[in-house]
Amino acid sequence: MRHNYLSTQLLNESVNRDALTGIHNRRMFDEHAARVWQQATRAGVPLALLMIDIDHFKSFNDRGGHQAGDACLVKVAGVLNRASRRPLDLATRYGGEEFAVLLYDARRERVEELCRQLHASLASLAIQHPAFAKGEHVTFSIGAACVEPQAGRRVEGLIQLADEALYTAKERGRLYGDRKSVV
Repeated sequence: MRHNYLSTQLLNESVNRDALTGIHNRRMFDEHAARVWQQATRAGVPLALLMIDIDHFKSFNDRGGHQAGDACLVKVAGVLNRASRRPLDLATRYGGEEFAVLLYDARRERVEELCRQLHASLASLAIQHPAFAKGEHVTFSIGAACVEPQAGRRVEGLIQLADEALYTAKERGRLYGDRKSVV
């Protein structure tokens, strides 16, 4: 029985992890977000969602190759995974070059500081962007949303807010170096 239990746990863990980056995957995000939304509603605490997209990633893959692109995704995932240290926080690969970080009991000030830290952590890696001759490094744009979940509302609303904020950040310009694109 113990062997079967451990095998089942390993299988469940592998189903919920992104094979490339090692962080959680979209499936895990969807399940976790629904659970945490209900818990936050009961506890009366805010949730925050960061939607993160690597700037100019298609041109990175086109110029640097898919293996370099994969290595870049792994490095970015490592930066984001460190942002979800608390038990109910979760960093996931949402799809392609897009990531999500869900934060439990997170207020706006904490989220703003975390966004600055994430940009600084990525900048410290100095990942060369092969599509740009001036030596620019890989950056990402972040759309953040903070809400207090309430009965009768759904987590999809939080996701939509964060996604709209990400779109706005992208619209303002995918920036390089010390300039950051965050909304």
